[in-house]
Amino acid sequence: MRVLQAVPQMDYSPEGRATLDLGQELVRLGHESIVVSSGGELTDRLVLRGSRHLEMPLHRRSLWSLRLVRPLRKLLRELEVDVVHARAPLPAWLLWLAIRGLPEERRPRFITSVHRLYGRGLFNSIMAVGQQVTAVSAFAAEKLRQEFSRKLACKPEVVPAGVNTREFDRTAPVSGYWHQRLLNDFPQLEGRNWLLMPAALAPGHGHREFLQLLSALSLQRDDVFGLIVGEVPPGSAKFARNLERLALDLGLSDKVLFMGPRRDMRELYASARITYRLEETPPAYDRVAVEALAMGCPVIAYRSGGQTELLQQCFPQGLVDAGDTDALLKASSEILQRPEPVTSTGLGIEDMSQRVLALYSRA
Repeated sequence: MRVLQAVPQMDYSPEGRATLDLGQELVRLGHESIVVSSGGELTDRLVLRGSRHLEMPLHRRSLWSLRLVRPLRKLLRELEVDVVHARAPLPAWLLWLAIRGLPEERRPRFITSVHRLYGRGLFNSIMAVGQQVTAVSAFAAEKLRQEFSRKLACKPEVVPAGVNTREFDRTAPVSGYWHQRLLNDFPQLEGRNWLLMPAALAPGHGHREFLQLLSALSLQRDDVFGLIVGEVPPGSAKFARNLERLALDLGLSDKVLFMGPRRDMRELYASARITYRLEETPPAYDRVAVEALAMGCPVIAYRSGGQTELLQQCFPQGLVDAGDTDALLKASSEILQRPEPVTSTGLGIEDMSQRVLALYSRA
């Protein structure tokens, strides 16, 4: 089978990561994987894992982008792809128009995948008109039905993005060299229970709630330590400084580290006692939570959006109501005192690829 995926950019967005993962699985299973995008930081990894990448500016939301329809139609004609899989509105529109210009007997199957929550409007409605439509969670599928019920050609199928369990392998031990190097850099972590907060330092991700929780936990026990991991997005420098000031005001100068972005998340998930996901806006899906759970790390998250169904499957005791500080403290204390195993079956990209291939065959 020859599959062409289309995504605005091959970056660390939900769409970019899902494209990378499915491309890898398609190649592993003996299919041909082609990706069209404007490029990005994941392009080299995509090609290294066996996919072919063709660069086109599919990220510019402009009428000028309509000039790409003819080259895309020519590309589909030359490649004779079996399936076109669009993961965002602009690529979906351009490829839908390109496909409609082909003879019916030469048209590939047209699939759309929803990785985030789209508001109403003609531009976003294209995500509902695929011959098969997938959504990254039941929450995202329901939102799609609410917004575009008249446009939907079929019932959206829930296909979680999954995680590369060869990269996030909970059975592989953490390197002693990594652990010792981290303790050399941060000796204050020795003998502590690490509480992990991976999120960009920007409003809406629950950093203040995490710091207040850490302060409350510190009154109960002196062995907890907070690790805040994430970049400071453009325009959020003041917010990040205010967070550091809040940590000082709460007396957490020796109980929390702002570590910035890290490339060793697998090891941090494996070594942390709890990972926190305290987003204010209900997410369609939460890859960070999936990665942590895949590594066997308990996750505490607000009961909202796609992360609700994820934790109900893997670690239901980690669900708390948004804004309920008492429940957040109670859940944290109970997990630290009486840790319970995390269920991580069904989270791998292998499961995702099987469902996607079955869907391709039905389109």
